[in-house]
Amino acid sequence: MDSDIVLAKNSTPDFKFTHSPILNAIHRLQIEFDFFLKRAMEHDLTDTFLADLEFRVNNERNLDILITGETGSGKSRLAMSIYYELHRLGVKAINPKLKYSAENICFTRNEWLERNELMTLGDTLIFDEDDQSKIGTGSLRQLEEQEKIEKTLRQSQYNYIFCSPIVELHVEHYILKAFDLDFERQLNRAVLFKRETNGMVLPYGIVILKRHEVPGYEEKKAGFRKQVQERTVNDRFKEYDTVAKALIEKLNINSLKKRTQKSLIQRYFPRFVEEEVKEIMTSVELISENVELDYPGMRKKPLTEIIK
Repeated sequence: MDSDIVLAKNSTPDFKFTHSPILNAIHRLQIEFDFFLKRAMEHDLTDTFLADLEFRVNNERNLDILITGETGSGKSRLAMSIYYELHRLGVKAINPKLKYSAENICFTRNEWLERNELMTLGDTLIFDEDDQSKIGTGSLRQLEEQEKIEKTLRQSQYNYIFCSPIVELHVEHYILKAFDLDFERQLNRAVLFKRETNGMVLPYGIVILKRHEVPGYEEKKAGFRKQVQERTVNDRFKEYDTVAKALIEKLNINSLKKRTQKSLIQRYFPRFVEEEVKEIMTSVELISENVELDYPGMRKKPLTEIIK
């Protein structure tokens, strides 16, 4: 038996909480007040969970898991630990050249869609912080494409792990809620939930896994955060104008009806959400009218200060 599995098996479910004092108290009260959760905490399903991963890999069955939990509860760590187990098993049973790489961890839906095209048999793809819901920053077209891919590849050996602070609707096999951490022993404890046919999501047991971090993850995450922080309003307008110019040049989009313009933008640039598509259409209109475009902050004296 693998040493990591032994460590998980020998771990008591009562290891110390590592959140803030108030969250620690809340977690203890959740266990005390919630009958189903209290019963679930009494059932350690770690060995069964690991056996399930091995069963799926050996029988070339895919795995779809949704990992939810509060901020700082260890969702990403848990996802990478599961990725590690799937990779370890996949190298033995499916493809010895499988990579354990940060390239398979995505931070945007567009990146997720693009990475799907590069997956090989036995690969695992992680969507870290899947907060791009239907009321968030992900476009409806992107969501539809993602759902179609999930359903189409359901019988293939492609594994998907989604991390989300809320329980999104996926075609998952089961749900793991990152519950707490043990930094001293580098362990993650999660509660295993199953979505019932009536829509209820009920807890059935706990899973304890040792920490395994994908090489390059922290660097990629830091780069993504920096990119988000440095992306100014100017950058967005420049990008909209650049896309509009390309569409005018390649597709003569300015001569088409608004509805057709919108459809083309969504097809060629699915990463843009509804509001951004409208901005691109505005850029198309301005450029086609030969309006000289500039951006706030580029002038010595901004236009907003001139027109008062």
